[in-house]
Formats: sequence, C-alpha cells, structure tokens
Amino acid sequence: MSGDDVSLSEVKAREELRMSNGRQEAFCLLLGVGIGFGLGVLLAPQSGEEAREWLSQRAEERFRRLRRRGRRLLFEGQELLERGEESMARALRSGKHALESVAAKLD
Repeated sequence: MSGDDVSLSEVKAREELRMSNGRQEAFCLLLGVGIGFGLGVLLAPQSGEEAREWLSQRAEERFRRLRRRGRRLLFEGQELLERGEESMARALRSGKHALESVAAKLD
C-alpha cells in the first residue's frame, strides 16, 4: 500500500474528528457569548432605560451633526460650482476676444 492510498476507515476517522472539533468550537463560542452577556448585564453602569435614552440622544446628536455637515458641503459645492461657472465665462470671453483679435488682423 502506497502513501497516497488512504483507507475508508481513516477518512471516516478524520471526518469524525473534524465534526467533533467543529462542535467543540461552536460550544466554546456560545459559552463565550453567554459569559460576555452575563458580565455585561452584571457590570453595566446604567439601567436598560438609561442606556436606551443615552443611545437615543447620541444618535440624535450625530444626526444633527451629519445634517449640518451635509448642508455645509452642499453650500460649498454650490460656491465651487459658481466659481467654476465664472472661471468658464471668463475663459470663454478671453477666447472670444483672442479670436476676434486674430480675425481682425486677418482682414
């Protein structure tokens, strides 16, 4: 029998070991989540109602800040667009004057 040949019993044993490890990992994960939840409840500095109120206030503050920042960006974008339009208009006028000057010299 060569090294590449693997018996059916070896394959089954490996598969059972893999499944056993998977179950053990899942159990450890659930145990860790449970312990973390328990510690969080025991050591929480605020009651559930206080925590919800605090989260709500924080969310409102962040929403207001985000809205202000959005308005500011909108105004800045509008100003940038206006400056771009003015620059484009100046460039077109300069081009028109240059073209008229060249046309006048050709006549």
